[in-house]
Amino acid sequence: MEYFDLISISTSGMAIMNPTTPEKVVSAGEAAGLSADDRVVEFGCGYGTILALWGKRFGIAGRGLDIREDACRRAVALLEKEGLSPRIGIDLADVRDETPDRLYDCAACIGSSHIWGGFAGALEAMSAWLEPDGRIVIGERYWARDSVPPEFAREWRDVLTEYEIFQTARDAGFDVAAIFRASPDDWDAYESGNWQGLLAWLRDHPGDADADEVREYLYRIQDEYAAYGREYMGFAVYVLVPS
Repeated sequence: MEYFDLISISTSGMAIMNPTTPEKVVSAGEAAGLSADDRVVEFGCGYGTILALWGKRFGIAGRGLDIREDACRRAVALLEKEGLSPRIGIDLADVRDETPDRLYDCAACIGSSHIWGGFAGALEAMSAWLEPDGRIVIGERYWARDSVPPEFAREWRDVLTEYEIFQTARDAGFDVAAIFRASPDDWDAYESGNWQGLLAWLRDHPGDADADEVREYLYRIQDEYAAYGREYMGFAVYVLVPS
């Protein structure tokens, strides 16, 4: 089974595919100064929830891009349901192959900087889509402790300390204007949502040829979270503004 198929299964019951909340997403939009005059592009937009929240709260327009066809279908359906589809479009695309169709007032990427190999690569790529005064809203993992067990650190080579996140943002020409950190409850809800999606699939597909692989993935992410993730890994949504 392909990796993206596992992601679609595990996140099937989620609205936001990261350890954050609608309230924090809206607060990040407020800190970024979003308004009805703004156009926003979101990379790795998932199920369109963040664009929908900002469309309803601030009246933004723009587009979302995602590599998963099922995610794009669900995002289009959500935006149509919320009456936002005339203003916000969804494109099925590998964003690494995309070039800017125009310049945007804000670029967002929540939990998907791995598309470009990590935080620094994401800032460089997203900046090419921005107006000179454009802002970035980016959700990123970070090391919550100074000392991380080597066996876990090796699995997450692109994760930075929060000090490094701030310095990398400055090197890219941005200041950190706001931070909205995931709480332990946010993490538990996110991880539990993944487990529930996988367990639901296993219940609905008894005897499926991929069942062993899905169950192995379930146990792997559970063990990783119990052994390391909850103690050593943080997540936050950062609002970046031009320096």
